[in-house]
Amino acid sequence: MALIACPECGKEVSNKSRACIHCGCPLINTKCNINGIVYDFSEELPIALLERTDDYLPVYGKIRKKTSLTLVDAGNLIDIIRQLKEIPETFTPKYPLEDREKLYGNKGNNANNGNKRINSITCPYCNSKNTRKITTTSRMIDTAVWGILGTKRNKQWHCNNCDSEF
Repeated sequence: MALIACPECGKEVSNKSRACIHCGCPLINTKCNINGIVYDFSEELPIALLERTDDYLPVYGKIRKKTSLTLVDAGNLIDIIRQLKEIPETFTPKYPLEDREKLYGNKGNNANNGNKRINSITCPYCNSKNTRKITTTSRMIDTAVWGILGTKRNKQWHCNNCDSEF
């Protein structure tokens, strides 16, 4: 065991420490180069190293949201993190973003898309596409007011054209 200087405070700490005992600065690598972009996983590292599977499952979503990796690639990265007990300096995904865009198109990654949902639900009565989803809150209120006799209880869509619910 050797003593090294902390990059933050300059005091001596063990080279096997994960963080400086004086200032808390992480001493292990928390940055990873994925497809030429460097990501900081300092928040995800402590969670990924937890023992129980249920405890570190939230890291999959955090890593996928931060990096746009597939579930398989995020799982592979977490496996490497758990084996090394630190973040690898580089990671090459099995399914790069460019390949996924060629295969599936630019779904969800297009800035022009925004949050607009393309409504493809048609009314079974009037064949109109002028429909909207019945919210859970609306269904709960209908059930609370009318009980088992409520009309929206088992319905998901409302037609704005003919006012039917289906």
